[in-house]
Amino acid sequence: MATPPTTLSQGRLGLAFVLPSVLVFGTFLVLPTLAVAGISLLDWAGFRIGDWTFVGLDQFRQALGDPVFWRALTDTLLFTIVTAVILNVTGFLYALLIASRVRGSALTKSVMFLPALLSPVIVALMWTRILDAFGAVNQLLSLIDPKAKPTLFLGDPDLALASVIVATVWQFTGYNMLLYYAGLQNLPRDQLEASAIDGAGTRASIRFVVIPSLYPVIGTVILLNVIGGLRVFDLVYVMTRGGPNRSTEVLATYMYEQAFKFSDMGYASAIALVIVVLSLSAAVLRIRWGSRLHD
Repeated sequence: MATPPTTLSQGRLGLAFVLPSVLVFGTFLVLPTLAVAGISLLDWAGFRIGDWTFVGLDQFRQALGDPVFWRALTDTLLFTIVTAVILNVTGFLYALLIASRVRGSALTKSVMFLPALLSPVIVALMWTRILDAFGAVNQLLSLIDPKAKPTLFLGDPDLALASVIVATVWQFTGYNMLLYYAGLQNLPRDQLEASAIDGAGTRASIRFVVIPSLYPVIGTVILLNVIGGLRVFDLVYVMTRGGPNRSTEVLATYMYEQAFKFSDMGYASAIALVIVVLSLSAAVLRIRWGSRLHD
């Protein structure tokens, strides 16, 4: 049976609307990813086209035996998990505070979101000055104990990564807050009213009504935080450059070092591919979790 002309015209119209997005997506995401995957199979310094040697999976075998790679992977996962947990908890709590419309909530919302508008480089420079030997934090500590020596937060291997996490949480808590606040505007009012009539307190309503209703938003926010954590570069590079003693080395900074300091584009591409695989894995888990919620 022939397809009606109207169906064909609607299909072509739909394709016309979708095609620009598909072209942009393919040009700036799919093709570069495929290029990185291809370069990861080469021994190439990145200077001359054609001046390379095909080595297959040797770059990935090198990563498996590279202790710095494993340190970078561990720091990346630690940074991602800790920041995702703190950002979601603080963002959700601030969203509840703003949604309760307490006095000054509008001002609080604006002030909390302001750091998310700043460049990560600016935030990193600001926190570098705040945490240095003569910065605001050490000045406050000196008021508590005038005889105490300044703490080198970014120069101490035990404190450097935690300092970067603090800067990250400070910048992006407002972003999470805004996403959760938007989700709170679409809560089922009938369920909230029913729980109030049944005598449920604030904690019970949040646990049994608010949080379950926000599961789709929670999943999306966590995914954004995880992907952002896996590819973090700006804050770490500006604040510590991966030091001291590799204590804040993450996959992105190690990839940058291999590419532009040691001119090993093949190994750098292999590290970049690891970041891509981890990000895609997080996205797949989010999709599966979302599908289970709808079942």
